[in-house]
Amino acid sequence: MPKEYAESERPALDTLQQLGWEVVDQQSTTWHDPRETESSAVLEPRLRAAVERLNPWINENNLNKAVREIQQVAGTSTKAENEQIHEKLIRHTSVKQDRGHGLKHQTVKYIDYETQENNDFFVLNQFRVEGPIEIIKPDIVLFVNGIPLGVIECKAPTIAEPRSEALEQLQRYQNERTETGKEGAEELFRYNQFSVATWYEGAVMGTYGTPKGQYKPWRDPYPVDDDHLADRFGVDFVSPQHRMLYALFDHERLLDQLRHFTVFDTKQSGTVKLVARYQQYRAVHKALERIDRRSRREAQGGVIWHTQGSGKSLTMLFLGLKLRRAKPDPTLLLVTDRTALDDQIHATFERCGFPNPKKAKDMVDLREKLSTNAGETITTLIQKFQLHDDEEGDFPVLSRSDDIYVMVDEAHRTQYKKLANNMRTALPEAYYVGFTGTPIEKDEKNTRQTFGNYIDTYTIDQSLEDDTTVEILYQGRLADIHLEGANLDRIFDRVFGDKTDEEKAEIQKRYAKERDLAEAESRIEEVTLDIVEHFENEIARPFKGMVVTTSKRAAIRYKKQLDELNGPESRVIISHGHNDPEEVKQWAPSDTELSKYKEEFVDPDGEVELLVVCDMLLTGFDAPVAQVMYVDKPLKEHNLLQAIARVNRPFPEKNHGLIVDYYGISDDLKTALAMFSDDDIKHAMVPLEDKQPELEAAHAKAVGFFDDLDDMETCLQTLEPEDTRIEFKNAYKRFLKLMDIVFPDPMANPYKDDLDRLSEIFARAKQRYRDDSMNLEGCGEKVRELIQKHIRSKGIDVLNEDPVSIMDEGVFSAKIEGLESDEARASEMRHAVKHEISVRFNEDPVQYGSLQERVEELIEKYKQKRLTDQEIIEELHAVMDEIRSRKQLARSKGLANTTELSFYHALEDVLERGDHNIEQEKLVALTAEIATAVERLAAVVEWKKKVNIQQQIRKNVKIKLYKSDLELDAAERDELTNRIIELAREHYQ
Repeated sequence: MPKEYAESERPALDTLQQLGWEVVDQQSTTWHDPRETESSAVLEPRLRAAVERLNPWINENNLNKAVREIQQVAGTSTKAENEQIHEKLIRHTSVKQDRGHGLKHQTVKYIDYETQENNDFFVLNQFRVEGPIEIIKPDIVLFVNGIPLGVIECKAPTIAEPRSEALEQLQRYQNERTETGKEGAEELFRYNQFSVATWYEGAVMGTYGTPKGQYKPWRDPYPVDDDHLADRFGVDFVSPQHRMLYALFDHERLLDQLRHFTVFDTKQSGTVKLVARYQQYRAVHKALERIDRRSRREAQGGVIWHTQGSGKSLTMLFLGLKLRRAKPDPTLLLVTDRTALDDQIHATFERCGFPNPKKAKDMVDLREKLSTNAGETITTLIQKFQLHDDEEGDFPVLSRSDDIYVMVDEAHRTQYKKLANNMRTALPEAYYVGFTGTPIEKDEKNTRQTFGNYIDTYTIDQSLEDDTTVEILYQGRLADIHLEGANLDRIFDRVFGDKTDEEKAEIQKRYAKERDLAEAESRIEEVTLDIVEHFENEIARPFKGMVVTTSKRAAIRYKKQLDELNGPESRVIISHGHNDPEEVKQWAPSDTELSKYKEEFVDPDGEVELLVVCDMLLTGFDAPVAQVMYVDKPLKEHNLLQAIARVNRPFPEKNHGLIVDYYGISDDLKTALAMFSDDDIKHAMVPLEDKQPELEAAHAKAVGFFDDLDDMETCLQTLEPEDTRIEFKNAYKRFLKLMDIVFPDPMANPYKDDLDRLSEIFARAKQRYRDDSMNLEGCGEKVRELIQKHIRSKGIDVLNEDPVSIMDEGVFSAKIEGLESDEARASEMRHAVKHEISVRFNEDPVQYGSLQERVEELIEKYKQKRLTDQEIIEELHAVMDEIRSRKQLARSKGLANTTELSFYHALEDVLERGDHNIEQEKLVALTAEIATAVERLAAVVEWKKKVNIQQQIRKNVKIKLYKSDLELDAAERDELTNRIIELAREHYQ
């Protein structure tokens, strides 16, 4: 029994069965495939039965139409079809039918959301779906009413990279790995709601189109806990796999997430499907619970603190969707304090298909909407809750409805002042939910009085643990021109050191303030030069950066200086100000230009590498490719946390974000952030030098596997045991990540030689042991380039090239002869033979299974020193000769080819186990008859897609076996037929 099946797949099937799914395990049960073709992914009989059951009035013609309609959705892409199908599953479809009152449109349900028991929940493993090139067989597919909503890929927890391998499989199934996009079967994913990678001791989830790096764990099964799950599943240990399967596939939760926690965001790069993560799902349900318990004895609301970059706007959107469904006619008011945020939230709601969000144009429009438009979704700036110039006294009451729900973004900033008071006067019975990306001050009096206590928190540490954000590191540069107040005179003397005393006196009159000094041209020249050198030497493409300046004038100076120094391609982004002088106004981008600049920056392949800003884009701007922020501006408290979070978004090969400080913002960081709880902000920004102990420890662990890094063969022998190799690989990659973080800082210098040696050991071990899990994924672009350059200089094949096959006899022999010792030759041959058998096993499981056992016995004898190096080399040569001579073996038995040899071995194996006797000539003749019958039908174009052809092959094989002289029972005939079909799939394309 494969480890993957025993350790992950079968336990997952058991868990799903306990969750109420009907489970068919094809490892132990024969399942009759009802499809006409394997290129379809819908179980049409189940779909048909469900539509008829949920809509008992429907006639035959309309039943056929509804069943056809969900399967024949046509779009410009699979993603577009997925969106259309989701729309039909949520909003249903309609048909024209006379139900006694004339011909009218009638709603046809595909899923019953109110009474979940009316639906058909079915699970099947190893479900075959034919793609353009090959058949995919996901480990588990979950069908609701015959529609495949879930795909699960299982891996054994003991393999080297279970997460990576499972996600690679899911990417392959979805055609997300290659530009041609032909290797998988997108048909299955037209319907997909959840894609899950699980290895029992871990699990991550996404949906169709989710990039590998954005699959996330589900750590909290709220509203239940692990004790509840332990009781429900009858286990002592609740694994991440249990938690994930419950969170996504409990019947009620699955339908809830399909209906309320799934949106399609249309961006310039295309449509993106988004599903909730656990903190979003939990926060929404907690908010709804508090709304249901609302009381005048406590504050009418609460605060959701989800750290920057964790999807706060989407949480607002999901809460809005739930409120729309849960309440009869709610009015939703979305409030922020900045035009950019108002635009962003309105656009997010609009793009994601939220029903008709309306933006308040001005103060008058806001009052009108709140006074008259019950049931609307309205976005506004808090500034629109102002009295008109001719008004006196209190703000007017606009509505006393208690069915108004106010969601306030960045609630810490503006909600304790006059405008907030006006809003609450206008809407005295409304329910207020504050959203913030930064923690509330530990001694804050007003926030909890205004909104109530926390509804939900998702901290910086939690987001780092989930890989929802990356760690932000801090580096102070050009310390002698940091603008610390105590050193202004010294800094002034340095910046203007080439001036006379008289000139200095005159300059000092003009440059009297800290900000003026910051904007001095000579200082900006020096800082810009350092930025250019740092960016070119330490930030690897595709990563990009932002330069944060004190003013619009400073931003323009930086931009000009960057251009003068032939620096990275940059754009200056400043706002339009009516009172700005003309030389400033001309630099402010138009709305069209701003959109273009942002798009070119966010695009990894876009030409813009640096954005120069002063205030714009420091909140709400999401650019995962941004890795570095060069700060030459005082930032404090919430503004600091919000600004630096621009570099905390995950991106492939991005191990960290970096803040480079030219202003001295960290010098009083503890003071500036003392207002927050230490636990809340201790990992907000980590000094780069703090990585020194981690780097030292990671280096010690990586080199600790070996006694002598220069003795290559001994090092390779050390890594022969798979568990040792896994441990080394993990330690090595941890060392690489830290080297990527610190390089080229001098901190990395003591470890560079060992990095080269360890990399060579790693590359040679990958080749020797044919270990595909030994890759540089996630180690960082800078260090990857260093390693590849070193490996090539050593003449080692590039890390991702295939090792030499034993079937390439001349090349393999030359490689063996080129090794330095019999020990190395024996090792290379052992692993080459094992790899070849593994790759070819399915072509003839009988012969290759026998060879596999033989090789394992030889290796065991070798380990026990019962065979010398030379003796095992001779034995392995014999095995290689047998693998290479299958054609001769087939001819010697009177068989036409190696395909017939595989059929012959399968027949022989079953006969021997059942003590059946047959003459060899008759067995050869029967083999030929079966091969002819199979080959004739397998010649049909795309026969693997056609279930009817496969059934005909199955029938013909059974007839041949039945009519033979063999006295096989029904179980033996079934087993042989199944084995012949599987062999045919390997041999007949």
